Amino acid sequence: MRRSVAGVCALLAVLASLWGCSSTTEPTVSSRATLGTAVTISAYTDTGDARDAIDAAFLAMDSVSGELDAYSSGTAVAVFNRDPYTAQELSERAVSVLAAISRLGVKESFSPALLGVSSLYGFESSETVPSDAALAAGVRVAHSLVANNDSAVFTAKAEAGEPLPGLDFGGAAKGLGLDEAAAQLQLAGMEGAIVSAGSTTVAIGEKPDEEPWRIGIEDPRDEQKVVAVVESVTACAVSTSGDYQRYFESGGVRYHHILDPSTGAPARGLRSLTVFGPLDALSGLDADILSTALFVMGAEKAESYALAHSLGLYMVDDEGRALVVPAPEDCGVDLVER
Repeated sequence: MRRSVAGVCALLAVLASLWGCSSTTEPTVSSRATLGTAVTISAYTDTGDARDAIDAAFLAMDSVSGELDAYSSGTAVAVFNRDPYTAQELSERAVSVLAAISRLGVKESFSPALLGVSSLYGFESSETVPSDAALAAGVRVAHSLVANNDSAVFTAKAEAGEPLPGLDFGGAAKGLGLDEAAAQLQLAGMEGAIVSAGSTTVAIGEKPDEEPWRIGIEDPRDEQKVVAVVESVTACAVSTSGDYQRYFESGGVRYHHILDPSTGAPARGLRSLTVFGPLDALSGLDADILSTALFVMGAEKAESYALAHSLGLYMVDDEGRALVVPAPEDCGVDLVER
């Protein structure tokens, strides 16, 4: 099961009510499909019309999607995936994602090389539970990826009947796209703006009514229910990964798309994990990567990572219990449970 655009729009409607509209300067709001989901921009300006700035922001996100989407045939990543056993030059954005993974120190829990492994499950088609042998073979080939500063190649080949390996930047593209959209809005002189791709949000500047930015965190078992709200009086990034975004059930077991790179199996222990922090400590790209990587790590290691890197976490474990790691005091970003 994959979250529908309608479902995302429903959540965005809930979040819009949280953001509030009490300001005498109302935002210019636009929602469009890009980055594989529904994205909403709310922008405030006292210098005129924000529509040109919003258009530029959406063009930036379209450009990211057009480069990193592994599932559209004409993108740079899709071209690489058609011949993954030949060393090929990577795009600048792909290199930036790989650099972020290395900088964040999460190579063991976040891999962009699992396209072939993910395809074994057929999340949007066959909904198949792969055999242990198939997973082991897929992981073996995925781990053979050699990525340098500007090129990549898989050095181990899949056997007959096994899917080709490939790169999939789906766990990072939204965050990178939101960063580039935010940069366009800042360049255009927006007083404040919030860009939300459903599971990942970036806010810049301030609201003219001096109210905090409010980003809701949904219940992983009820998309209409908000269980907590990130409130920020500064620019911030928020990202959530969960076992409810792409999944199917078989034999009473939920098989979801957040795969452990070491086994190829869905990571267990959490239903959802949200990471948040001020934008000077956590970019949209970093937040997007970390929400997945920390989900794979599990609650205990995720907490240790967050404390060591001064980040906030809101986790829901597989029993439905909420686990909170507050952001540092006085950083301008707080969590309010509902």
